[in-house]
Amino acid sequence: MQPSMRTFLLLALTFVAVHGSKPDVGKILLRETIENVEKILKDRSDRSEKILNQYVKDIFSSGSCSKKTLCQAAMVLKNTHLNHTMLHRNLFAYAKHTGHHNCSVPASVTHPMKEFLIKIKRCCQYNLHMK
Repeated sequence: MQPSMRTFLLLALTFVAVHGSKPDVGKILLRETIENVEKILKDRSDRSEKILNQYVKDIFSSGSCSKKTLCQAAMVLKNTHLNHTMLHRNLFAYAKHTGHHNCSVPASVTHPMKEFLIKIKRCCQYNLHMK
């Protein structure tokens, strides 16, 4: 291989390495959130049953599934047994990443945590495919 061709390939590979392989932090956080929800839903311990039977505010009642809605989900989890869990941390990290870290929770209707978690999972899947 000629030296000029070798130099060109090194430059091209360097460009791809620097510009073409940056991970999308938002997608990573959404995938991790989905995985965390699945773990919680599959867990059959006594603690899990206590968590899943807790009632939380229904922020999904309007059918909305925006980045702001996921921020509100993080705020709802702040006052539950899931506070400071990986699920809670991922939702807050996603809210901060998308610029929605200051959100309020206006909902007054409540529903079981299990339904809430399923809706979080669906919302993450929706936002994952919208990017």
